[in-house]
Order: sequence, then structure tokens, then C-alpha cells
Amino acid sequence: MDYNINAVDEKQLYAAKYARYALILGVISLCGMCCFPLMPIVGGMGIIFALISRGGSREFARDAKNGLILSGIGSFISIVLTIGIIGFSTYTTINEIKRDPGIIDDVEEQYEQIFDSSGQEMPEQLREAFDEMRRMAEEMNETGNP
Repeated sequence: MDYNINAVDEKQLYAAKYARYALILGVISLCGMCCFPLMPIVGGMGIIFALISRGGSREFARDAKNGLILSGIGSFISIVLTIGIIGFSTYTTINEIKRDPGIIDDVEEQYEQIFDSSGQEMPEQLREAFDEMRRMAEEMNETGNP
């Protein structure tokens, strides 16, 4: 009979430990949501630990439930912020190129200087990419579409 009591206590300790891990990772995920590559991973780990802590029961412990919520919110906000930053950067870059297509030549010159200073020649693929950007910029200016 003692053996079953110890087994139940051990399962509860195991569940409490993972619930606490979920809560800690949830708080870290929420606090560091601006660090994109890392925080969705941390939030995902918090969600996994919350699910593990549940074990076979139907209910989450309080710490596991809070960790699950915080991890989800932190991961979601981190992903939304990253998408917003990428979208804003793309939008402003396109508008800058539309306003001044010569900026592509300036960037290409900077790349050439970087490669020249290291004693290398700029790869042909990069030159082709700059040519493609120029063609796209001319197309945008002709049609007025991004």
C-alpha cells in the first residue's frame, strides 16, 4: 500500500515540476517577445511542458495553465511583431527604390568595395541579382505598381 502512495506522490511531483517549467518558460517567452528566433521556440517548449505536466489527468495545474497561456501569448506576439517588421521593411525599401532607383547602384558599389577590400571578385549571381533589381525598379516606375 505504501508503494502506491509514493507512486502517486512521485507523479504529482513530476507534474508540478513540469508545470513550473512551463510557467517559467511562459514568462521568459512573454518578456523576450522581441527576440524572434528564440522566443517562439521558448514559448513552444513552455506549451509542451504544460501538456506534459498534465499527464493522464483532464485538468491542468494552475502553474501549467498559466504557463500555457503566457507561452502562447509570447509566441504569438513574437511572430506577429516579426511579420510586421519584415512587412514594414519591405514596404519602405520598395518605396525608397521607387523614389530613387539609383540607390541600387549605390548598394552595388558598396558590395564591390567590400569584395575588393577582401581581394575577391563579386560573384556573378550577385551581379545578376542587382541587374534583376534594376529591371524590377524600372518596371515599378513604368507601371506605378510595387
